[in-house]
Amino acid sequence: MQTAVFIGADPKVAEIVRLGICLRWPKVIPMVAVTGTSGLEMIKDESPDLVILRPDFPDKSLTEIIRELREFSDVRLVVVNHQSNELESVTALEAGADQYIQLPCELSEFTFKVWSLVRRTEGRDAGEDEEPLIGGDLKVDPSTHEVFIGNRDLSLTPAEFQLTHLLVKNNGSVVSRSQIEKELAKAGLGGVGSVKQHIMRLRRKFEDDAKHPKWFVNVPGVGYRFIGGSKSGVRKAA
Repeated sequence: MQTAVFIGADPKVAEIVRLGICLRWPKVIPMVAVTGTSGLEMIKDESPDLVILRPDFPDKSLTEIIRELREFSDVRLVVVNHQSNELESVTALEAGADQYIQLPCELSEFTFKVWSLVRRTEGRDAGEDEEPLIGGDLKVDPSTHEVFIGNRDLSLTPAEFQLTHLLVKNNGSVVSRSQIEKELAKAGLGGVGSVKQHIMRLRRKFEDDAKHPKWFVNVPGVGYRFIGGSKSGVRKAA
């Protein structure tokens, strides 16, 4: 890891983040932004390897900044906060965060959790050299983690992209729930919601009807199958 960004207004939390990062990566000094807007601009300019977010800034809500970030970046994202309600961590993860760390926590615990996320997701960029998959109007691009139907960008979360890529790559074949869970865990995304929840959100974004599916079919007791390719199936882009 070479660069990190902390977004948050509390200097005490910023210092904890700095110490935690420097303990594991001594050459990395996190850049700091005190508002959501300036933080998003910093991420666009610097393309960091890690973003740590404390949602105590006045200009954006937690879900708002995560969703805006995920519109242009798949960077590792950790949310740290004194949990205001039991749903906050779930909301953050569903919006696109990779991990939620509840404050207060020991510095060693914070450092270990961040290190674990980085270690687990080191293979996330392995798809950069893969060619896009094309199926009818659908295009799945591993190099940019973008999914398009025609000209419409679906703006998927990291877990939703991994699931879409897995199902499209296995076009027409059933992928079991256990295999999906295994692949999400390998990408460091095993704790961000159930397979059923991911499929439900994908169907909303794909505008797919579960009763009359055009994209994703549930195979009861087994898993899911992608059926949205053209008659000639999914192919790699030329």
